[in-house]
Amino acid sequence: MSEQNQIARTSPFPSEEWRWSADAFRGVIAARCFAFLADLLVICVLLLAANILFVFLGILTFGLLWPGAALTPLIALAYFTLTLGGRHSATPGMRWQGIELRTWDGRRPGYLQGALQTILFYVTTAAITPLVLLVPLFNERRRCLHDYLCGTVFVRRSV
Repeated sequence: MSEQNQIARTSPFPSEEWRWSADAFRGVIAARCFAFLADLLVICVLLLAANILFVFLGILTFGLLWPGAALTPLIALAYFTLTLGGRHSATPGMRWQGIELRTWDGRRPGYLQGALQTILFYVTTAAITPLVLLVPLFNERRRCLHDYLCGTVFVRRSV
C-alpha cells in the first residue's frame, strides 16, 4: 500500500515542486459540513451505547462505576483522532463525501496531528462559532482556522 497520492507530489525536501490541482478544493466546504453531520450522528449513537453500558454497569456495581460515564466525551476525541490519523485520513463521513485530510505538503497526518486537528476544531468552534465557515471563503485552499493552526488541508479524494 503506497502512501503516495495523486493530489500532490511530495519530496523529502520542502520545495515548491508540488502543486495542488484546481479541482482538489472544489466543494470541500459543503462536503466538510455534510461529513460532520454524518459523523455527529455516528458519535451520538456511540455515546448513547456508552451511556447505556455505564447505566447497566452502575446498576451491577451499586453505583460504583457511574462516575465512569464522565469519560464518554473522550469517545468523540478518539473517533476523530483514530480516523483522521488512520489509514484513510478521513472519518467515515468524510469518506462518504469523498474528502480526506492531508498535511499542507500532501502527506497523510499521524495520530498526534489528528488529535490536534480535533481539539483545535472544538476549541475554535466554541470560541468563534459563526466565523468558522467564513475563514475558508477567503482562501483558495478552503482552509479553516484550525487547519492553519495544525498545518492541514482537506482535499478531494478522487482528484
